[in-house]
Amino acid sequence: MGTSNHDQTASTAPGADRRHHLYNVLAWICFGLGFVGMVVPLMPTTVFWICATWLWLRSRPHRVRFLVEHPRFGESIRRFLDHGEICRTGKTAAAVGMAGSLVIWIALAAPSWPIILLVGGILALVALWILTRPEGPRRTSTPPPMAVTLDASAWARAKPPANPPG
Repeated sequence: MGTSNHDQTASTAPGADRRHHLYNVLAWICFGLGFVGMVVPLMPTTVFWICATWLWLRSRPHRVRFLVEHPRFGESIRRFLDHGEICRTGKTAAAVGMAGSLVIWIALAAPSWPIILLVGGILALVALWILTRPEGPRRTSTPPPMAVTLDASAWARAKPPANPPG
């Protein structure tokens, strides 16, 4: 009987099973937060799903397929994982969302200035990191325009094919 890769990993790294279990639990938490972000304003979806993908790639790789093939978020996740790219829209949404969340948190929680500076500094560093990621090639969502004429007389003046059949 042969041993599987999972058995070999477990035998060489005693803490590997615990680490895989922890990654799996954290991935489910990130996935859940991303799912909540689909309906709650100012809460991101793609960022949490990128984290979930990263964690599942290290613990349960078979669960990644759903996220990378998702019709709306899959391309962003694949581009980030493959090339570290974040589209301009995503960067803008992340920066505005973090700034808006900070303002709302300050207004609702009324924390002390040291806490505001700490949280604001952390968010500023994260925003700076996001804004410095590459954007990749610009994609167009619509095909290039086609030249179509509705002039019936132009159809009558159409040239015959260069090599007629026969």
